[in-house]
Amino acid sequence: MSASAGVRRQLVFAAGAADRERRRRGRELAARFAAVSGRVHEALDVEPPAAAAVPATPAVPAVEDAVDLAEHCLARLRDLGDPTAEAIADAPVHGSSAGAAGSGMPAEGGLRLCLLVLELHELAFDLGQFERDARHHRLGAVSAGLARLRSLPGSTPLLDEACGELVRRCGFGRAVVSRVEDDAWWPWMAYFSNGDEFESWFAGWVDRPIPLRGRTPEAGLLTDGQPVAVLDTARAVVHRPIIVESGRSASYVVAPLLQGTSVVGFLHADHHPAGRRVDAFDRDVLWAFADGFSHLYERAVLAERLRAGRDQARTILSSAVESMSAFCDAGLDLSPRAALGAMPPAAGPPAPARPGDGLTARESQVLDLMVAGAANAAIAAALVITEDTVKSHVKHILRKLGAVNRAQAIATALGLAGPGPRG
Repeated sequence: MSASAGVRRQLVFAAGAADRERRRRGRELAARFAAVSGRVHEALDVEPPAAAAVPATPAVPAVEDAVDLAEHCLARLRDLGDPTAEAIADAPVHGSSAGAAGSGMPAEGGLRLCLLVLELHELAFDLGQFERDARHHRLGAVSAGLARLRSLPGSTPLLDEACGELVRRCGFGRAVVSRVEDDAWWPWMAYFSNGDEFESWFAGWVDRPIPLRGRTPEAGLLTDGQPVAVLDTARAVVHRPIIVESGRSASYVVAPLLQGTSVVGFLHADHHPAGRRVDAFDRDVLWAFADGFSHLYERAVLAERLRAGRDQARTILSSAVESMSAFCDAGLDLSPRAALGAMPPAAGPPAPARPGDGLTARESQVLDLMVAGAANAAIAAALVITEDTVKSHVKHILRKLGAVNRAQAIATALGLAGPGPRG
């Protein structure tokens, strides 16, 4: 095993141990709250609230729950004229039982309520510490999830894995990503902690347009661009067919996916099936994930476009190189000489007349081109004269050299034959 693999295994083991300890601590706090809550209702002689179905993993109470119970105890002490209530409210650690003896209620009852208040304050402190640790953990999980997504090779794997990261790492029970286009949002992909949910109801909503109108949170995201926590779907304006009737969501959070300043998608999440409602921190967690995911997705799309442009340029250049290679391999001669019928390079200034043969400078040029094998048309092009003028020069050359034809004139010019009889 490599060293890096060993380190990864140690980190995974440590993370798992930390998660188990966090869950154990949460169960312990939930049990403490349930016990003290029962004693408070007994001391106040009131019926406890109707017991709801207890989930497999009891939700950890909020700090406010413990503070509310403490306030109920203090209110009872105030109603009975116990000065201890004010003392505990200002400094709950001092003099908890001093005033109970002088109150109108039995000293034992007053002391019992004072001790419950102190216990609830201590529990509220522990719940606050647990909540802070949980928030730190979830924000760290967001960073870890985005780091893993950053290593994926393209925009499609990013979309495939986004909802799973929200559920597996960030503390949600289910998550949905949707596209936004044509004044509607279109449910697209999802991940459920209860895998049966996808086929049971979500599959029927995939790529079905949901209008963006009215006062729904989704419609507001188009203009505000800010995440929203819907704390109670029974009281809020939501798109009930998918949120409540199909999804059975009692509360949820939704955040926009941005491309530049435009909203191109939504992320929905809640705690179903745990039965716990979302809160403001759930909204912040989803917003942190959505913001980071938007940057990753935009970067992935841009990289894919750049790669597509690069590949297209390579294809064009490759095609051009192949065409040039084929053209060169064909053996075509594109030189001016070939274009003029194997004509030699254009003549320069008129050559001086050949001594002893009576040729003019232009006739000497024509004779030189004749010796090179140029036809009348090529000679005309090289000397920028007409073919008729070339023919006239050829006649004069033949006559002056005493030649009967071009071949004899060329032979004479090359010294291969003497001049013929002059006419």
